[in-house]
Amino acid sequence: MRTSYVDKKRFNRRAATQTFFLRLFAGVVTVIVLAFCISSFISQKREFDRLQAERRQLERERNQLFEKYEDLRSLNEIINTRDYIERIARDYLGMLRPGDIIIQID
Repeated sequence: MRTSYVDKKRFNRRAATQTFFLRLFAGVVTVIVLAFCISSFISQKREFDRLQAERRQLERERNQLFEKYEDLRSLNEIINTRDYIERIARDYLGMLRPGDIIIQID
């Protein structure tokens, strides 16, 4: 059985059409996957930036709390000393030691 020129041409056209649609399908799938990857990357970048900003804020808060802790710790170390008690009595309570002289300036 011999194939005619028309049959060969039809077969070649069908093969070319199938190849075109296969390439088109592969291209569309590639574009969709690429769009999904880019979208995912952008959303992850936004989330990463948000978390970095939150991290910086928390570090600032931690440093402030640490400074306050150090101040309270140093105050706790001197709170029971005689000098501190005398300072509070003189400055806030207006107390004097026996023999102290009061000088008032108007």
